[in-house]
Amino acid sequence: MKDLVFRLDRETDKLIESLDEHPVARTLFAGTITARRYAAYLDQTQHYVGVARELLRSSAERLLVTGRHPSLARLLIEKSDEEAGHEVWARNDRAALGFGANDAGPNVAVQAYISTHRFEAQQGCGAAFLGTAYVLEALSARRAPVAVQNLLRRSRIRGVEGAVTFLRGHAEADGGHIDRLAGVLRGFTAKSDAEAIVRSARRTRQFFPGFFSSPG
Repeated sequence: MKDLVFRLDRETDKLIESLDEHPVARTLFAGTITARRYAAYLDQTQHYVGVARELLRSSAERLLVTGRHPSLARLLIEKSDEEAGHEVWARNDRAALGFGANDAGPNVAVQAYISTHRFEAQQGCGAAFLGTAYVLEALSARRAPVAVQNLLRRSRIRGVEGAVTFLRGHAEADGGHIDRLAGVLRGFTAKSDAEAIVRSARRTRQFFPGFFSSPG
């Protein structure tokens, strides 16, 4: 079996490739996204980030109930605490663009992301969500700094200087987070759990481009 981190890195590569080709996502990275599309992305971001603490906690509880990998359960709880308030960053960034609250709710891709990972956390493999955590943090480490830089240099969006809190926060934090997570996962040998971790990463890689679409 290939090293688990190697496999997760390949899922991250595929995610980034798909986003670099996505008609909206690539404009975010380039700093040329329109205000309305950026606001729509931030709206969906607050929905998927808003359940992160729940999913991490539920995953930890699942591991504790099943008596598997107590060290991973502790890591999941720590990561849950790290996620506190991140959806507020996205909400405030959206407000800085001049967009108020949006009652449309999560789009189909975000709904699928939430329901799939919620089921896995509550009924499946408690360790699985670490795969999602890995690819999302790796994505932030590799693309968020560029997106922030380009938005500040190139964007014509009014108020954009106050609308990069979410991206900047993850650009600054997720490099260290991914290094720590990789250290924990490297050499992980529980085959069934490792496969669940990779499946979780793959699902997220498949769902994520859809986060750039509005509901409906």
